[in-house]
Amino acid sequence: MEEKKENLFKRMFVTRTQGFIDISKKRAFWKDLSDEQNGTFNVKHTVSRDLESLVLKIPYKKYIIEFTESDTHPLKINCELGVNDKFEFFISYEDTLEKLLKFFGNQDIQIGDEVFDKKYLIQGEKSDMIKQLLMKEDIKAILLSNNVFSYNCIYNKKKETVQLTSLVSRTVNSKSELSELFKLFCLTIDEIEKSGILT
Repeated sequence: MEEKKENLFKRMFVTRTQGFIDISKKRAFWKDLSDEQNGTFNVKHTVSRDLESLVLKIPYKKYIIEFTESDTHPLKINCELGVNDKFEFFISYEDTLEKLLKFFGNQDIQIGDEVFDKKYLIQGEKSDMIKQLLMKEDIKAILLSNNVFSYNCIYNKKKETVQLTSLVSRTVNSKSELSELFKLFCLTIDEIEKSGILT
């Protein structure tokens, strides 16, 4: 009876990102990356202990890059940066809806790479800065090879910050893949820093 309840509960969380996935198998390589990068790693559970989430925080320069994933939610990566000027970008898979919006005038930025431009819808202000960022081969390669379906830099005028945030499919199953995503954030921070807008 208890097993039936558990299976019913797991089936309730079917989403576009593969629904329920037991992430306990990922603990070891999350901890390895944490140790390697002098980060902090925590495992959290719901009160009933039937759902688990992993939280990894890694320092980079004066910032903290935070990774979270749970049994029911995909991998999310965040980093808040102080800025002295507005800068935003929104990068997402170019699916049927985006193609339709584009047809009706929703403009996107093209970087001149046919594979990348076909896969991603890119929007934002300061298109030259965004193009410069995305033309970096390492950044482009990491986005393309790691099923990153959303990568955004969102400006908060009140706090004078930008929030770098990414959602990644549920297929990150090794330390090397997680390390690549950490590298993506580090490279992005480095490029934004070169622009002189970070405080």
